[in-house]
Parts: sequence; structure tokens; C-alpha cells
Amino acid sequence: MNLIISERGTFLALRSERLRLQVPQQEAQEVALRDLQTVTVTTTACTLSAEAIRACAKFGVQIDLVDGLGAPYAKFSSPYLVGTVSTRRAQMQAYLTPTSVEVARHAIRARLRNQASLLKYFGKYRKEAAPFAFEAIQKALPGLTALETELDAVQGSCIDEVRDTLLGIEGRGGVVYWGAVATMLPDDLGFPGRLGRGATDPTNMTLNYGYGILYARAAGVLATAGLEPFAGFLHTDRPGKPSLVLDFVEGFRAACVDRPVLALLGRGWRPELDEHGKMTPNTRKRIAGAVNDRMDTRDSVGNKKFRLQNIMVMQARKLATFLRDEGDYPVYVASW
Repeated sequence: MNLIISERGTFLALRSERLRLQVPQQEAQEVALRDLQTVTVTTTACTLSAEAIRACAKFGVQIDLVDGLGAPYAKFSSPYLVGTVSTRRAQMQAYLTPTSVEVARHAIRARLRNQASLLKYFGKYRKEAAPFAFEAIQKALPGLTALETELDAVQGSCIDEVRDTLLGIEGRGGVVYWGAVATMLPDDLGFPGRLGRGATDPTNMTLNYGYGILYARAAGVLATAGLEPFAGFLHTDRPGKPSLVLDFVEGFRAACVDRPVLALLGRGWRPELDEHGKMTPNTRKRIAGAVNDRMDTRDSVGNKKFRLQNIMVMQARKLATFLRDEGDYPVYVASW
């Protein structure tokens, strides 16, 4: 279960082994710590007791603080959950070896395959209802496959030799994917194409907020797996930039954020903005709820079904073992 705190004036306290959520003029709610995985705080006007924070750390419940644009700016978690050093040493050493190229290639391959999977999912329902969108999707799929073939041909002794080539493949994949997505979106959204932080159109604002929640979740699972979230491979290092998080989420953007957000917008829901052009608390809560609900759904890995959030944990652990040269790092592709 994932708890979202979005109401101004909320007070989060501890009561035995339960979190007590008190919102002004509302009946208090309680949640058992054993049932929680994350607490996401999307408002700056709330209070968390030290006892509640300590209890969350004890039970392994990550607390993420997210700003109005969906960007995580702080996190509470136990330092003892990330005490392993062997994985981080292997991660740093891998940067100067062909392993770094393989991890970067994995990130793009996972992105391309999951984008294709999502297009197939949306295409199922548009063959008769929206022939133009269906045709655009059918044209996009071979393009994504061709880019994966290009990806296989890229070789290098370390990531610095081939990063620009790999990023070029990723960028062209984005053009193909978002071009197909544009044909599915209602005209009133005025989708200008994919834009990052600072975008003002409804589609990109909603996506960016959803990605922020995904980044916070990914940072937690990577750290728990013993990895350094700020030492990536495909994305370059920069102060304050969680480059490994950005690498890792490439395989989860389409499944965890694009699918629920595009579905919301396709059903007619629109984000509400305040007088400053920022998303209202109710809008942020709706997006966070949609993303968290999606991550709580189950998908198949092998012959078993797992929640998407647990698949993220599994993939982070596989990345750690791969960097230590103790196992494989297969690509996870969401069902469609």
C-alpha cells in the first residue's frame, strides 16, 4: 500500500505500529505500518512526527517528499538498508569497462520494448474506433524494432566511447513513440510533442508529475539493492542528477506512468491549475493515485505474477548482481 499526503495542514503521527493521519476537519485515518511500502508527501504544509519517521525507517517504509511539479526533493529512509559496499565498488569499477555499455544498452532496449508493448496495448482498442491512430501505431512498431537492431551493433570498451551514439538511438525512438501517441490524444490537449520540466501543456505536465513519483520510487529500490543512485551509465554525472535512476526508469516509464496517464487523459480527465499555473492538490493526488494504483497491479515475470513495484525491486537486485558479475540482467517487458 502507498500512502499519499496531499492535504494542507495534515499531521502524521505514530500510534502503536500504525500511522495516524489527521487532516483538519476530517476524521482521522490509521494505516498499519506492515501494510505500507511508501509514503508520498505532495504538500509543503504538513507535519511529520519524529516518531512516525523513525517507525517508517524501522519497517522499511520510504517517505518521499515531492514538489508541485512531481520532482522528488527529499527522502527519509533507514541508512541500514543500504549498508552493503561490494555492490557500489563494482558499480564504480564497471564504468570503465564494457559492462557500462551493456547497462546503457539495456536501458534503451527496455525503453524501446516497453514503448512498443504499450503502443500494442492501445492499438488493440483503436482498430475500429480510431483507424488513423491504429495506422500510426502500426507504422511506429517496425521503427522501434529497427532501432533495437541498431542498438545491437553499437560496441565500445566503455560508455564514454559510445554514449552519444546510444543517446541518438534513444532520441529517435522517442520521436517515433511520441509521434504515435500524439495521434491517440484528444485534440483539445494541444499536445506539442514530448517536453520535460517546465512544460505548460496538460499532457506533459501530467506526465512529468508522474515521472517524478516514479523517480522517487526507483531511487529507493536502487539504494536498497546497494546501488548508488547518482552514478549512472547512459546518463552523465552532474551534481544533483540521479543518473542511475534515470537509466533504470527507462524500462518502467511506459508501463508505470504513460499507461495510466494517457488513459486518464483519453477518458476526458484534465488537470486543474491554480492561479499561478501550478497543478492543484486534488490534481496531484489524482495523478499520484493513478501511478501508484498502476504500480500495485500484477504482471508476469517467467511463470509467476508480481506487482509492478516488486518487479522494480527484482530488477534493481538483478542489476546489482550483474554489476558484481554474479548473474544476468534480463529486460523486463510489460504485458499488453
